[in-house]
Amino acid sequence: MLHSSALEGRCCAAACAVIDLGLRIKYEVRRQVKMKRKTNKYADFADHPRYGRRPNFTGLDPDPMRGDVQLHWNTTTQHEIVLQYEVVLGKKWPHGDFSAYSRGKRIPKTAIVADTTRQVHATVPVTHYFDLERTCCDCNRPFIFFAEEQQHWYEELGFGLESDCVRCVECRKRQQGIARQREVYESLFHVENRTEEQALEMADACLSLVESGTFTFRQIERVRMLLNSIPEEADVRQRSRYTNMVKRVLAAEAKRGEQCDEPDEHTHS
Repeated sequence: MLHSSALEGRCCAAACAVIDLGLRIKYEVRRQVKMKRKTNKYADFADHPRYGRRPNFTGLDPDPMRGDVQLHWNTTTQHEIVLQYEVVLGKKWPHGDFSAYSRGKRIPKTAIVADTTRQVHATVPVTHYFDLERTCCDCNRPFIFFAEEQQHWYEELGFGLESDCVRCVECRKRQQGIARQREVYESLFHVENRTEEQALEMADACLSLVESGTFTFRQIERVRMLLNSIPEEADVRQRSRYTNMVKRVLAAEAKRGEQCDEPDEHTHS
């Protein structure tokens, strides 16, 4: 039979093991809840077709105060910039607060190593890229400017390090589409004797620019003139593109009529 003291010792060890297991389970549950909250935080972020909407955690989190670490200007916080200035120059920061100009914040442990030899005209090369939380300047929706996307911009596409991302993917595509439509419109605007195809192309570009808000509704009249310049017997008029454009013109005019009918909230009776 076991001595009473030995039995008490075993019971105490078993109790400690149970307590330790309970603490581990409690810690794991808290960690899972915390991770779930972090994950859910990005549920409403704009989705990127290649990188998704959630951060890509790499575990790499270099300290920007180290001498061999140089982060992009859009990744460094005001506190870090001020501290670096004062450490290097040995005097107080003279320019006051500029936190209002901060465009976003970096997400810890998402860094990837940059290839400084591929950065174009970089006076001060960037050694690491971080995933950055941003707010789109057009739709105000939050999005992530991913570290891998930055690497693609600055090392493969040849963008300068002064370039920055201020729009989500959807708004960037819309902006690029507007730029293409404007280019088409301006190139055809100076053509004197347009073909039927060119008239239809210019009308489509003009109408798209009206629909995007780039041109005012007054340009609808130009769209009508271009469509009417196409002879009634022309094959172009029989195409679905032409009939769809007529419908879009009517829809745009109806929208303009609704806006004109809205009461002016600054007008007093």
